[in-house]
Amino acid sequence: MRSPTAAADPAEPSAGEIGPLLGEFADAALERDFRSATLGRVLPQQRAGLWLWAALMVAFAVPDYLALGPVPQFWGLAAYRGLFALLLVAGAHALGRWPRLALQGWLLMALALMGYPFFFLLYWLRPEIRAFNTGAIMVIQVMLFLFIPVRVVLAVPVALFGAVGATLAVGATTGDATLRVGTGFLVALAAVLGYFAALRQQKTERQEFLLRRQLEDANRQLQSEVDRRVALQAELERLAATDLLTGLANRRVLAERFSLEAARAQRSGEPLALAVFDLDHFKRVNDSHGHAGGDAVLRSVGELCQRCFRGADMAARTGGEEFAVLLPGAGLAQAAGVMQRFAEQLSATPVEFGGAVLHVTATIGVAQQRSDEGLDALMARADAAMYLGKNLGRDRVELAQ
Repeated sequence: MRSPTAAADPAEPSAGEIGPLLGEFADAALERDFRSATLGRVLPQQRAGLWLWAALMVAFAVPDYLALGPVPQFWGLAAYRGLFALLLVAGAHALGRWPRLALQGWLLMALALMGYPFFFLLYWLRPEIRAFNTGAIMVIQVMLFLFIPVRVVLAVPVALFGAVGATLAVGATTGDATLRVGTGFLVALAAVLGYFAALRQQKTERQEFLLRRQLEDANRQLQSEVDRRVALQAELERLAATDLLTGLANRRVLAERFSLEAARAQRSGEPLALAVFDLDHFKRVNDSHGHAGGDAVLRSVGELCQRCFRGADMAARTGGEEFAVLLPGAGLAQAAGVMQRFAEQLSATPVEFGGAVLHVTATIGVAQQRSDEGLDALMARADAAMYLGKNLGRDRVELAQ
């Protein structure tokens, strides 16, 4: 097995390498991808080329009739034209039904091979248009490479067939060596010019395709990095706003939320309440079961807060075993009822740790915001109510007066 640092095999094609004579990707999979990507452009061009070719075959029957008249030679040419035009139309229909045929180019090249003998035949039947016929073959030679989108690797043998066939047909119909050589030179020259022009075009198209693919890959990687950074930023913001142990909001987020809810309450005239609670005898849990036991209790309280309170409420951990709950739209009595139900649920939810069952209670103080009262002042009144509850025996809800 070759190590990652080993030198590449000189015979192995590199990604994106284009053959110097064929103008196609050396990598077969990449070449297939390129052809598939160009199908939307190549298919209509090939079909349009076949329809145009069929129309020209039929249209040029008129000059044949004017030159030959209704003689057997004309009817022979007309039959050839008609049959070949039907064949071209069938080819266009086949491309429409099976578009993948356009990716290979075999169909067009087969039709071109069948179409050349007609022009060879014209050298015998209409020698007076020999020069025009040679020009038509030259145009076809160029069209094979440029105007009908195919692969140069397929067009080369077809163009060679056209050049050799035209030269032999002229040689069979005239003894003029200059004419034979000139005809062969002209049709071959058209094929050579078409080949090099098409080769350059094919290479350029594949280079552009490769560049687009590299840009798309780079854009995908960039977008992936952007998405990763956005997710990371969101996670950092979540961590900055969340108490990691309980999953509740921290005091900073509680202060931000209070500012929004206080402004809303001032506009709407609705009440706003704040409850603070402290876990009773939490120090005993730490002394008896260690900090791991205390953490288990705090996590259980955090989960219970997330289950018990309304979606509009916000529970936050403000200290070691200290918590606060912001209750928008709740008056003092309503907030007290909510916190009483929470206290009952808390005492009814034991925490299992290390084989022990820990029973947790809380003392809660509730205060309703006064006009223009800030968070610190409101929390101080709720704290005072909570400490009153502790002095009165703990595991109770006290209201701030």
